[in-house]
Amino acid sequence: MARASTPTLLSLDRWARIMGVSPVHFNGGDGNSINIFPLRKNCNDFWPQYDWQYNDRLSREDLARAIESAEQDIARAVGYFPAPTWIAQETHRYPRHHRRDVWQFGGRNVRGAGKSVKLEHGKFIQAGRRAVAVVEAGAAVVRTDPDGDSYDELATITSATALTNECEIKLYFAGHSGDPEWEIRPLLSKTITGGSVVITVNSWQLFDPDLWELYPGESVQAGPFTAIDINTVGNYVATVDVYREYTDFSQASAVLYWEPDQLNTATTCAVCSGTGCVACSLTEQDGCIHLRGDPDDGLAVPVPATYSASDARWSQVAYSVCRDPDLVKVYYYAGNLADRWRTGSTCEALSEFWARMIAELATARLSKPPCSCNHIRAQYETLREDLAVIGRESSTMLDPNLLSNPFGTRRGEIQAWRRVQGLVKRRLGGGAI
Repeated sequence: MARASTPTLLSLDRWARIMGVSPVHFNGGDGNSINIFPLRKNCNDFWPQYDWQYNDRLSREDLARAIESAEQDIARAVGYFPAPTWIAQETHRYPRHHRRDVWQFGGRNVRGAGKSVKLEHGKFIQAGRRAVAVVEAGAAVVRTDPDGDSYDELATITSATALTNECEIKLYFAGHSGDPEWEIRPLLSKTITGGSVVITVNSWQLFDPDLWELYPGESVQAGPFTAIDINTVGNYVATVDVYREYTDFSQASAVLYWEPDQLNTATTCAVCSGTGCVACSLTEQDGCIHLRGDPDDGLAVPVPATYSASDARWSQVAYSVCRDPDLVKVYYYAGNLADRWRTGSTCEALSEFWARMIAELATARLSKPPCSCNHIRAQYETLREDLAVIGRESSTMLDPNLLSNPFGTRRGEIQAWRRVQGLVKRRLGGGAI
């Protein structure tokens, strides 16, 4: 089965809505057989999943990579992700004394509080790791035609659940254990009532992913590589998986490491790694982290701790080595939360402000036009215009600070920088605080 796409904060279908792309054509389909979402003469591109399927067209996977790159660049610039995400195995050197010959014990700073590390990403939400739990595997998909146009455009999934937070419930293509690459999004609605969750989604988001993997020369009709017929029932998946996605605090949110102490040649290893001697290995100890100060700053205090399942909490313990650790790996959930999410109006944590910025920045960097539709191509060409180029017919006067921005000099890149430059903060150092 084909991989759905590279995981991104901005879903591909939301990008299509922002840019005005036909949602059916974007998902590789067409409705010529029933004259609903037909491929028109001047706007007849359906989207392949991969470049090699149609090498003169932009693929969904290429778009996903551009979106991911834009999100990473924004996060590096402002110090946090535009929407919450789980950070795993972020490695930091544990704060040390300024004198290299001094060994410290107890993990305390000059105020007697625990030493902190500066996380790479601010807007800390909670410590822990991403986890999923099955709500229902193989939940049935029921397609209906609420507007009576002869096309079953609405898909509904109903699943029994004891959960009360619908924002934790996610939909995935079946058989992939809740892998983010296979999440179906955005959803139209999620409602928990009477011990069941009712989820609705557009039918064209449920095309069988196997149809996205076809080689050139193959198709559902066994002819040339063609779009997916939206009127063929077998072109849609019949079941999906419903999962709960949440932050699991029962797993260690910090892992502390000590280098081996080899004080004499008698204990020095002759062989390391693989089946080498144990003395070459780092000593590990599980622990947890807690926030210090402003969540936007991303200061976290790692401590050695053990987890008690009976009361669902971590309790601090002594170091397993009698000195401060050398390294620490941390796991946490962080990122910006949309105002409408905070008020409970939506489960979409990525705000429209950030969604449009990511969409425009990614589009400015695309290597191929999105499609032949005139209004979309015009947006693409406008966003891709390089404002640092001086031509015979025209030139652009810009503030030098804008031309030297970290995103680039295309119009879409400069527009993005204008919006975020006021959000860029001086990053704190990583010393003991």
